[in-house]
Amino acid sequence: MKLIMKFLSVFLLALMVTACSNNDSPEQVAEKFISAIYKGDSDTVINLINFPKDDDNKGMDMRMFVKSKMQEALQRGKQFADEHGGLDKVESELVKYTNDEKNMAIVSTTVIFKDATKKEEKNISVIKADGKWLINLK
Repeated sequence: MKLIMKFLSVFLLALMVTACSNNDSPEQVAEKFISAIYKGDSDTVINLINFPKDDDNKGMDMRMFVKSKMQEALQRGKQFADEHGGLDKVESELVKYTNDEKNMAIVSTTVIFKDATKKEEKNISVIKADGKWLINLK
């Protein structure tokens, strides 16, 4: 009986660890990115973009540049969502890996607003960098 209890305890612990782990996938990153755009969340948008690490100062400058240029686009996205009752959900439809290593992909999503308006967002490029899926702007 003790052996069964130990087995069940280990099984439940493993199940909890797996359920709580960060399971980033191309679909999840694309969905988070699109959601953040329609919510006007510039910090999340910037954090989900891959900025290659050529030079630390250059990467930081690029982050600030992209953030400043995205403000208007994020305002338009949030305004569009507000005009349609707000964002309901984002669903991934198709993931197409673009290389054999499966560390680059194109994701298509459908954005659904609370007034039932649907908008397709196609060809969202993602890349796996440092073990995490991120949006690829290249």
